Amino acid sequence: MERIKIPTGEELFTGYLPNGLHYAILPKPGFVKKYAILSTNYGSLDSKFEVPGKGVVEVPDGIAHFLEHKLFEEEDGNVFDRFAQWGASVNAFTSYTQTAYLFSTVDHVYEALGQLVDFVMHPYLTDENVEKEKGIIVQELRMYEDHPERRLHKNLLNALYHQHPIRIDIGGTPASVNSITVDWLMKCYRTFYQAANMVLFVAGDVDPDQALRVVKEHFPDSNGKSQPVGSRVFPEEPETVHQEWVEDRLSISRPRCAIGFKNTPVEDGHENLRRQLVMGIVWRLIAARSSPYFERLYNEGLIDDSFGASFAGTPQYSYSLVTSETDDPRRLVEEIKQIVQEVQKGPISEADVERIKRQLYGGFIAAFDSLEYVANSYIIHHFNQTPYLKYLNVLQSLTVDDVRQAANDYLDLGKVSVSILWPHGEDNESDQG
Repeated sequence: MERIKIPTGEELFTGYLPNGLHYAILPKPGFVKKYAILSTNYGSLDSKFEVPGKGVVEVPDGIAHFLEHKLFEEEDGNVFDRFAQWGASVNAFTSYTQTAYLFSTVDHVYEALGQLVDFVMHPYLTDENVEKEKGIIVQELRMYEDHPERRLHKNLLNALYHQHPIRIDIGGTPASVNSITVDWLMKCYRTFYQAANMVLFVAGDVDPDQALRVVKEHFPDSNGKSQPVGSRVFPEEPETVHQEWVEDRLSISRPRCAIGFKNTPVEDGHENLRRQLVMGIVWRLIAARSSPYFERLYNEGLIDDSFGASFAGTPQYSYSLVTSETDDPRRLVEEIKQIVQEVQKGPISEADVERIKRQLYGGFIAAFDSLEYVANSYIIHHFNQTPYLKYLNVLQSLTVDDVRQAANDYLDLGKVSVSILWPHGEDNESDQG
């Protein structure tokens, strides 16, 4: 194991098993809670991939999410009951790019850790239990259709992207879910649930040597090598947006608006980390509660406390997102565009940039006290090949000129899509198309 001194003064123990599994263990003496997460670099975007020696394979959308559901089922009982007997809480999630399985507990951490590895690495799939799951997931998808934030965001992604699979719901569609078979599930499982495609993070008052022994005892072929992992295959995505404006209706009390700025993604990990940090500064200049722009929009009655902005930059996709409830979505869109132009033309206060950098610096240090946050952040950065532990070095290197340049480079007003949700019955006649 390699010992890495982290900014808090603590030590992070990292390494690789011979089979390629990357592990990271963060001892936190005195912490009552223990947390572990085992994640595979496989998510909803991976519906088309190339298997070494076997060519390109295309599977139904939603398989990654379907697998997440099914791995909790065992021939005798289910995983939830097994963790409950140790007083541990187990869960999982699927994103666009990863599927993760996790637990938190106070006691019996090593028993729970062994079980985490066991159930993830030993799927129990039958025609009967797969068929039963289809109805459950289809019902879940239909429920999400009535969720305002998900509908707003989904419509925006469909407007931003022409062909990229980010347009498809993480769970797939009812039609794609109903076409899933055991064979498809096992093909994806064998392709992506390989040790070399996975990361394990353990945090809390744990002994690194003992935790690693448990992992080695339970991980299949922990002393061997994984099979070659499939590589993602994406359609060619134009740089332009698919639609500039999309409107929809839902049973809500007030209109909601989402504005997206499309960027071209980059694969270089250092550049992705730099983009994330510099755009974090840009959006804090605009959307932070202390920002004069926030105050202006708030005083004009265009936004409330739901207003927020963020940047998503990965090797697979890249865009900025601004959202808010608002009584006048069209005017808010125009005001946001105006504010972006003001930031692009400057001047930008060096004092404001340095203040935000200090906030980000402090937030990064404080985050190490959140076991869930640091574990999930580490894994995301590992999969994206962004140098997580160089976060502070990259942050400190950023200048006012970098911030201004980022605002111009990554907030292209020619690559903007707008998604609006109107309450049923409200007038929304628009000439925006």
